[in-house]
Amino acid sequence: MEIKFKATYVNEDLKYAVGVIGAPGAEDYVIRVLDPTHIIMTDPETWTPGTDPSAMFGITEEEYLWKDTDHEKLDDLAQKLRTDIPKDRLIAEKDGVRKKDRAESIDYGKYVRYRKERNEQRRDAAIAHMLNAEELYCMYCGETNKPFVFQYSYMLMYEDKNIAMEQANEFRKRNVPLLVSTFTKEQYNKEETKSVFHELMILGYPLILFFDAEKHQTMIPIKDIIKHKDFIGQKNNLIYGNPKLDFAITNLFQFLRTPNNMDRSDPEKFKQAVTRQIAFLESRVVEAMSDARFLVPTKQLEDGKVTTPVLRTQPKKQENAEGTADGAKDAPKTEEAAVKQFLPVFTNGMEFYSENNQFKAAVLPYDAVVEMVKNGKLDGFLLNMKSRCAMPCGEERFKQVEDYRTWKAEHTPEESPVEEPTEESVSDNGEGPADTPFVPIINKK
Repeated sequence: MEIKFKATYVNEDLKYAVGVIGAPGAEDYVIRVLDPTHIIMTDPETWTPGTDPSAMFGITEEEYLWKDTDHEKLDDLAQKLRTDIPKDRLIAEKDGVRKKDRAESIDYGKYVRYRKERNEQRRDAAIAHMLNAEELYCMYCGETNKPFVFQYSYMLMYEDKNIAMEQANEFRKRNVPLLVSTFTKEQYNKEETKSVFHELMILGYPLILFFDAEKHQTMIPIKDIIKHKDFIGQKNNLIYGNPKLDFAITNLFQFLRTPNNMDRSDPEKFKQAVTRQIAFLESRVVEAMSDARFLVPTKQLEDGKVTTPVLRTQPKKQENAEGTADGAKDAPKTEEAAVKQFLPVFTNGMEFYSENNQFKAAVLPYDAVVEMVKNGKLDGFLLNMKSRCAMPCGEERFKQVEDYRTWKAEHTPEESPVEEPTEESVSDNGEGPADTPFVPIINKK
């Protein structure tokens, strides 16, 4: 397999080159030296990169910047690598076969192992740096009241407010209405307060693309932040949520309410593309909902029976007008819209709402919630009624879930049944059982 090497400095006298490999934003710094073992003494007049024995080594950012600040140190490093090859930094080798159109010959396994170790070191350093920052700045979506999701997977977080504001302004120029939200250290890394990272995890955010003050980028899984040795957030008690469902809903509402970059030159193709995208995002909601569990408000009455609240919603009165023979209009008439009734349910403990704490939350699976709706002859259930991403679900949504389950049964091999998680199956260290659809979230209060 070929490694794309982009040289940024070449010393033709000493026959080495410094450059980068890897995808933009996740590059590794490397140095390629010619004939590292001196088995074949090359002729400087005929030397061409890629034709003679060479080796590629990983170098640190400090060593990489020597190309701009200290060529002597870089020359010494190249000479040392020729005679004393450090196996832990060697990531690729070329043989000396002289063939005009030869392909790159490397041990790709060495590169994979090297890159994995390098990425882990960078991620660990970036997390420690982030946790020690006094403030962090996040790209926020006012339409959903949640961090903005990029490419349906990650959010942006910054160490420097000026960099965050600068990039937010660039997005606004493209009609993407982004805000910059500030998180203080007390909000994300203090023992006595609920951590922002826990909240993000329960909302389903998997990744943060972190920019430090030098604009260096690091992709960080939120679960790695909470497991990091420098994280001192709360580590007691559990709150359950539906991260997969919450994240799918956030993606859907964000797409519906914010501008997109789709090509609008052909209105019909644009309409088809939007329809396909909405169908895709809806399918993620349906898939996550099919095996979700919800928090349902319940209250025990004096006679021992358990009751649930019902939300009654009445759309605004609509006006209509009837034309007369001479074209004039009569005074507007109003139509009474039908009152709809919904069972309020919630996807996580942060969304759960009970006025004056008069209701307690019961955790019920999707099928039990639907059964309650049908037995009560309600129009459906309403997810997260106080949220800007509140979602009513009725017969149409129920049918989508059933259709998905039918499709899944036909296209998925049979698996052994998964046991229901119990209280005993939750460990004391804050880790939930592997088979639970909920992610344990910390809340010391």
